[in-house]
Amino acid sequence: MTFRNSCRPLLLLSLFWSSLVGRAYGILPTAGIDIQPEFGEPYSFTVSQASFGSYPSMSNPGAVGNDATNPQYMLSVPPADNPYLCSNATIPSSLYENHVLLVPRGGCTFERKALNAQQLLSAAGIIIYGTLESRYDINETTQDIVFPKKYYDYDCNHGIAKVPVSEISFNPKPYNAQINDPLLSGDHAGNLCITHSEDHLQSCPSKACLLTGETDVVQDETNMKHEFMVACCAWDLHVWLYADPSIPQDVPVDIPAMYVTMEQGQTLLRDVVNSKQVLITMYARYRPSINYSVVLIWAMGVFVCAVAAYMSANDYRVATKHILARNRGYDKVSTTNGDADTTRAQRNDGRTRSRSPQTRSNGNSSNNGDNLDQLEAMPASYQTQESGESMELGAEHACGFIIMASSGLLILFFLKIYNFVKFMYAFGCSGAVTQVLTYPLVCKVMNSLNIQNRIVLRTTVMDIGHVTLHEMIALIGGYGLGMAWLFVAFMTKHPEEVTFFWVTQDIMGSCMCIMFLSIIKLNSIRVASILLIVAFVYDIFFVFVTPLIFNGDSVMITVATSGGPPKADPSWCEKYPDDENCQGGDPLPMLLTVPRIGDYQGGASLLGLGDIVLPGLLLSFAARLDAAKHLVGLMGGGSGTLHSNTCPTDSMMGSKLCCGLSSLCNGGYFMPLVVAYGIGLSMANAAVYLMSMGQPALLYLVPCCLGTMTFMAYQRNELQMLWDGPKTIKAADTLVYGEEQNDGRHVPLPTSSEHGGGGGGYQNSHLPGEFEATSVPSAVEDQINHR
Repeated sequence: MTFRNSCRPLLLLSLFWSSLVGRAYGILPTAGIDIQPEFGEPYSFTVSQASFGSYPSMSNPGAVGNDATNPQYMLSVPPADNPYLCSNATIPSSLYENHVLLVPRGGCTFERKALNAQQLLSAAGIIIYGTLESRYDINETTQDIVFPKKYYDYDCNHGIAKVPVSEISFNPKPYNAQINDPLLSGDHAGNLCITHSEDHLQSCPSKACLLTGETDVVQDETNMKHEFMVACCAWDLHVWLYADPSIPQDVPVDIPAMYVTMEQGQTLLRDVVNSKQVLITMYARYRPSINYSVVLIWAMGVFVCAVAAYMSANDYRVATKHILARNRGYDKVSTTNGDADTTRAQRNDGRTRSRSPQTRSNGNSSNNGDNLDQLEAMPASYQTQESGESMELGAEHACGFIIMASSGLLILFFLKIYNFVKFMYAFGCSGAVTQVLTYPLVCKVMNSLNIQNRIVLRTTVMDIGHVTLHEMIALIGGYGLGMAWLFVAFMTKHPEEVTFFWVTQDIMGSCMCIMFLSIIKLNSIRVASILLIVAFVYDIFFVFVTPLIFNGDSVMITVATSGGPPKADPSWCEKYPDDENCQGGDPLPMLLTVPRIGDYQGGASLLGLGDIVLPGLLLSFAARLDAAKHLVGLMGGGSGTLHSNTCPTDSMMGSKLCCGLSSLCNGGYFMPLVVAYGIGLSMANAAVYLMSMGQPALLYLVPCCLGTMTFMAYQRNELQMLWDGPKTIKAADTLVYGEEQNDGRHVPLPTSSEHGGGGGGYQNSHLPGEFEATSVPSAVEDQINHR
């Protein structure tokens, strides 16, 4: 049974999708205040800041009570003749020089209040608190009362009551706060909304009501008519203190301005009234300058890319380990004495070689015994039968991938079938998890418990084949994990905040990358250059150019964020998160994610799988090239150690260590490319930090990885060889998989047992069969002769 079929479409679909994500939940309190009343314990509030004025410094992490890094001020209310600070007729005074003024909302703009507090009273800051009164207005033309707006200011679904009109006052217009506020707010028996509501405002968080202006006349048993007005639960949330465009820009506000809710404001007012002195400290909420999640996502990306690329050359390493083991004496090779067709000859170098009277199909005799003698020691058991799922990329595939990825991206952009992508991703990744993680784990555990593997399901459906016990358990584990992830994805509002969800997503994404690089392979730097350069242009085009085409909408960002950021105002989305205009912003799952650590604003550091597998193809090519050189070198009688002929002598640099540090002397390409990938990913993260916006990582990864390998190949005089496709990889493929046929498949090389009877070749009692020297194809011979 094969697990790869279920993931292959997703591998191709997700090749080029990266993620640049942002989402708005509502007005987020970005500042805090510490209050020290004269009586009672100190306490703190989180508050929202204004878009104008100065910003206090950040608090220390873990600070308790008053923050010692910021100054303390007296908390006071404005003078009685200007309680809203909307009039500039107040005589300037310095009595409030070290005071923060607690001012009610309404009467004028937020910035006008702050400017008057600064210019007239020399205040050190201003805190504006919400009020019920501020939601009423008066029509200057008709003098009619303008009542609060439904849904924006109140919501009857959270609480509704009919209050007697005789008990409330609208004189003076539009609203008498002194009389009405105690009757319409507060969690007490005097609140008319609580007493006249069926559920006593149990569903109203603010425990305050706004009058809607709708009236109802009820006739009692004595035929007396009573007028009632409908009141509904008021919203009490943080608001954004926007600037006043009518204030000249040459008159700046230099003091901090903050906003607190009605409930917070009432608490502060009580302390000011009941205490002679209330001290307050204003500060910005702590955020780490560099979040550790960035380091973790960087390390995860480098690790997954390096491991996936390294594992793609595993077949070569298995064969190499066998040769090394035999050379150390773990495998003994015996010969058949008296065989008339096979003789042993001692060459003048003292090593034993074999000869065979058979000739190659091309008519050449095996006159390369000095180089090919170890090739016949390659056991048939290490010739891997290809599954047919491996795919070698050519230039036409690179262009085809770009066309397919662009088409998929545009289809998602216009049709918005994001849930379908989640389903397909979960299904495909479940197969990858099964192949990479659960199946090897199950085999290891079952073997350690001596539980025999057996066929539990016989089927001829497609190419599934018979299913064994190990495979069945692995399938249940892999697909069970994927389905659990999918359940959380569809049933949770913001699943990325659930630890199980993002950890499982990272596991599935990592397995997908490993599976991808085990299937998709490059065999020349020419194809790698075409693929990475086209992907480089693709990434930049769909991130930065498409907004010029689609009315400011970036196709990449829109798709990556499941339709783009919410269209509605953040304050509206905070009240009604299920509104269709508040949807979007949730990232598609084809990425690795780590939530930001210690950041009250939340969010996550993200890395698209395309930013791993695309450079990973080049790293995989480098890993396979290094492993192929090692294998072919051993088969040719050498040590297999990789060296570079570009190392300067001691007289040139004083020490070969310097060259080693430059990654030019170890002879390999893989490790230098891993370092280059890490540097490129660091540059991408630095760009995000410096520019405060998402970046296409390929913009930095492609030059670093492709440039590093090109430069190293040029320095080693191997650029032309890598550009055309190294014969070393072809030779290694022939040794490991067999002779390549016209259809691209490999047929295992013939072994001594296949020649029958006492035919030539070594006979080994420990291994099933050995390659004959005469059966080694010319590609291998050419590579060894080249050495």
